[in-house]
Amino acid sequence: MHNKYETSANSISTLQEKALQLIGREGSGLLQSELRRLLEIDSSKCSKVVSKLESAGLVWRERVSTNRTYLIRLNQSGGGVTPKLHIDRYLTEIYLLYLIRVSIC
Repeated sequence: MHNKYETSANSISTLQEKALQLIGREGSGLLQSELRRLLEIDSSKCSKVVSKLESAGLVWRERVSTNRTYLIRLNQSGGGVTPKLHIDRYLTEIYLLYLIRVSIC
């Protein structure tokens, strides 16, 4: 299965960052199956990404009793990543607006 995260040499860190952003966006956590769908990756790769984030202490997961999936939530230390991602997104939007304005003038 081809996906957009396999092209760069540091794709796993990019993928982990995107996963943290998606998990942090949901206040009550995110199902691992939903994270897999949003990232457009297979179950095995999603499991590896979440395991690495969990090993780094950024997220924790708990088994959902009615499903064969996990609920993933940010740890307190993982919460520090999300504001940085929002700032990066904000700065990117400002830069894009600047480029649009420059190209119009």
